[in-house]
Amino acid sequence: MIKGISKQALTALAILAGLTLAAAGCDRGENKFAAPPPPTVTVAKPVTRTVTNYAVYTGNTQAQFSVDINARVEGQLRSVNFEVGSQVKKGQLLFVIEPEPYQAKVDIALANLAVTKAQLQLAQATLVRKENAYKDRAVSEVDVIQAKAQEAEAIAQVQAADAQLERARIDYGYTHIHAPISGRVSRNLVDVGNLVGAGQTTKLTSIVMDDPMYAYFTVAEADVMEYRDNQRDKEVPLNKDGYPLANLGASNEENYPHKGYLDWIDNKVDTGTGTIQVRGVFPNADGVLLPGLFVRVQVPIGIIDDAILTEDRALGRDQRGTYLLVVDKDNVVQYRPVETGPLQPDGKVVILKGIKTDDVVVINGLQRVRPGAKCTPMTEEQMKQAQAEARQKAMAQHKGQAKPEAQAKEKPAKGEK
Repeated sequence: MIKGISKQALTALAILAGLTLAAAGCDRGENKFAAPPPPTVTVAKPVTRTVTNYAVYTGNTQAQFSVDINARVEGQLRSVNFEVGSQVKKGQLLFVIEPEPYQAKVDIALANLAVTKAQLQLAQATLVRKENAYKDRAVSEVDVIQAKAQEAEAIAQVQAADAQLERARIDYGYTHIHAPISGRVSRNLVDVGNLVGAGQTTKLTSIVMDDPMYAYFTVAEADVMEYRDNQRDKEVPLNKDGYPLANLGASNEENYPHKGYLDWIDNKVDTGTGTIQVRGVFPNADGVLLPGLFVRVQVPIGIIDDAILTEDRALGRDQRGTYLLVVDKDNVVQYRPVETGPLQPDGKVVILKGIKTDDVVVINGLQRVRPGAKCTPMTEEQMKQAQAEARQKAMAQHKGQAKPEAQAKEKPAKGEK
């Protein structure tokens, strides 16, 4: 402590120094808050064009044909003659069940047929002799009648033996099981060596014809009536065969990559649900679609002339519904509730109500602005140009900073030659 100066005097000097510094700071000017510039957003005006009005439904795929392959005779399974899950052709051999017992039955039936044919020949010869003898009054009329009956019986026995042979051949044919249709085969449900067809039907595998693939879905009766009206006015696109067009997408696919057509609609509306069942046909040569898949079906139901469209990404959703943000002439953001139509394949969505063709719509940067606030609107081209200029400027600054550093490295240290 400095001698001769009291504690109270030191405190007063400290306060005075603080006030002096504060006054000096005030002389340099006040520290005011500078508002940040308005956020930059990407904007675009809506476009107008004639578009197809689509309706989207959900349904399931189903194979055009599906066949269960069963063992129709009893025996040991000898061989499986296909690759699991492969494509098979109609008539291709799939399974062999031990054929020897059935070949033996065929041989027995052939022998029985030969016996009955020999008996028929004897009966026919006997009848001829007795008819000749009857003419000479050597035998009675009863003998001729009996000979005719024996011939008829022999003929019937030949027919029965022939039928037994056919039955034996059919059973033998069941020992070699061929594909009744072309399609994709499932796995073999019974392994080689097992007994099949013993007392009950044994399912061996199944085949589905999955090209083309069917898709079944239900349509509300209101859509059906609108569709019929548009079809009457020829506003529904058709394929070259006159069938209505349709598109299909699986749950893991974007949009609707599978192009097909509608070939069947049920003959009545379900009064309980107010819907009617419809079927679409879709080519499936690559086998991407499997029976039983959950799918989305897009059906064109009419034409909208001079439709207003904007980017689907521009749409926002809140508790009030779907909306767009529009920038007015003063660059102030405005909130516009809208009613949307069908989404188009190019990513644009039809706006039925809410905006006009000369509105400027925010298509990117919705999170950076709010209704009533100002913004800096830029088109996509302007945004790309600004980004390119910013990159060029950054590169130029980087080169300018790198040059002095390189020169400093090249300059020799003091004392070096």
